[in-house]
Amino acid sequence: MARKTDIFARIKTDHDTIRALLDKAEEANGNGRAVFEDLQRELWAHAKVEEGIFYASLSKAKDAKSETIEGLNEHHLINGLLDELNAMKTTDSGWKEKLQVLGELVRHHLDEEEEELFEEAKEYLDDGRAAELGGFYADRKDHVLAGLAPLPK
Repeated sequence: MARKTDIFARIKTDHDTIRALLDKAEEANGNGRAVFEDLQRELWAHAKVEEGIFYASLSKAKDAKSETIEGLNEHHLINGLLDELNAMKTTDSGWKEKLQVLGELVRHHLDEEEEELFEEAKEYLDDGRAAELGGFYADRKDHVLAGLAPLPK
């Protein structure tokens, strides 16, 4: 059994955080700029660290190659939607609908990683390597989030 801090547990924890932030942003119904900004920072940090640690560790795993390429493309689409939403006011016509599209894409991406990519990755990464990657992931994520934190007013 993999330890609680392995790469899979770390990513699953991030996914749960992202799902909760998406729910809060959708429920804010136009009053959620601060929640959206938290969601955006979490998505950016998660994607960069996931690509640099998890996806990179699977670069030689033949069975996971297609899933990681798909994941990279989904990250790109998610970033495009974040850019579009960032350029809008939460009260603009279409904000809520665009946020809904973002939510659908993100939830699909998270589910697919957990249900498909994790299984393929577990065939390639032994428990020791998964635990080591979990530590790298946590350290890098802390640094990335610190770099994205807003300046105090």
